[in-house]
Amino acid sequence: MGRRKSGIWVLLCIFLMAGLGIAWHIYEILSPGRVLTIYCWDSTFKDILTRYYPAYNPEREMIGDVKVHWVILPNDNNVYQRNLDKALFGNANFNSNDNVDMFLVEADYVRKYTDNDYVAMDIESLGIDEAELSGQFAYTRQLARDGNGHIRGITWQATPGVMIYRRDIARQVLGTDKPEEVQGYVRDWHAFNQTAARMKKAGVSMLAGYLDTYRVFWSGVERSWLNSEGCLVIDENMKKWLAQTSEFTSRGYNHPYRLWSEGWQDQVRLNTFCYFGPSWLMQYVLAQMAKDDEKPGSNTYGKWAACRGPEAFYWGGTWICAARHTDNQELVADIMRTICLNPEVLDRMARQGPEFVNNVQVMQSLAKDEAYGMEFLAGQNPVDIMLGSAAEIKVGQVSPYDQGIHESFQGSARAYFDGRVSQEEAWQMFLAAVWHAYPELQSTVFSYEADGRDGS
Repeated sequence: MGRRKSGIWVLLCIFLMAGLGIAWHIYEILSPGRVLTIYCWDSTFKDILTRYYPAYNPEREMIGDVKVHWVILPNDNNVYQRNLDKALFGNANFNSNDNVDMFLVEADYVRKYTDNDYVAMDIESLGIDEAELSGQFAYTRQLARDGNGHIRGITWQATPGVMIYRRDIARQVLGTDKPEEVQGYVRDWHAFNQTAARMKKAGVSMLAGYLDTYRVFWSGVERSWLNSEGCLVIDENMKKWLAQTSEFTSRGYNHPYRLWSEGWQDQVRLNTFCYFGPSWLMQYVLAQMAKDDEKPGSNTYGKWAACRGPEAFYWGGTWICAARHTDNQELVADIMRTICLNPEVLDRMARQGPEFVNNVQVMQSLAKDEAYGMEFLAGQNPVDIMLGSAAEIKVGQVSPYDQGIHESFQGSARAYFDGRVSQEEAWQMFLAAVWHAYPELQSTVFSYEADGRDGS
């Protein structure tokens, strides 16, 4: 009898412990804020959180008692957006640990998410007053603002671009390598084209590939890819890019390389005069390729300089958004404030990165710092030039579909420059590619003017 009672008590204890275990598991699932899920397309933001957010423990991937769950997907071919869209669509139906809490967006599709009340929270709902963003560059706020004036994303970086050129080639062909004097040779597109002809005569290529001036021309467009009638349109500035690149290709002023390709990168060490891009292109691409002694050509690290170039422009940028239905609002807001709004953090980021950070005062101070310079640019401090470009940046032309439309346009343009298709065939390739990327636009027609006539 005593053994039976003892056995019953053992069973009761087992059931009780199992029940407690189940209860604790249920608590873990339902307890809000125990997991912070972040969607992004590479490890850049993870590195930033590791360096500049002290509460983040990268070994344990924890912030306090909150587990950080990273979902990293490739950005190409809309893979990241498709998966993010699916996750955000189901956010209200998931339990708290499966919800998207924070997600990152790029300039080419920032408006798709920040002009939408359903997917991204406005910063005021997070407890962040817009006045806290007053020190940021105006265009970065405008890109994240919805039609009702609410800001739904914050970025720690600004991305004004410059023309980055080889000093040794400038001295050889132009007789000077000083940025203020080289600027005179590329002050507008007419002067830039004349300088390209001089480079050709000297056996130097002006550009490394077809797309090197693409972002410069794009930043100056006045119309979105989609007009008010729902037609795909080509802005006049992009027609100018098509004409210039076609001419450069036929005259041998540029190489026929695709952006990011091995041949395009190799030109950093070979015989190409200039590239166009912001701080991140210099630091993370050009500077790395310039000193890669295992690749063809000579080490050109420290043989470069920067000037404004023909037009002010920007390229890229990353915004942090708080997902609707996140249960980690306070934590997301604290990350935003620390990474994007804390002047001390931004100053360290600018000097240590180095990064062109989204704080006017920090960058103005760095522009005046005589001790600051970039080794890649032979000690030149390019911040003042970038500040001038940042003040002129326009953003009114952005559409929610820009990433896929840019990729489609560039792909069809490359086929045209290569001579594989006619211009008319390139237009049809462009439209078909857009339809494939965005099936919801399949009722869209293509409206353009070519050879003095209207077409569609």
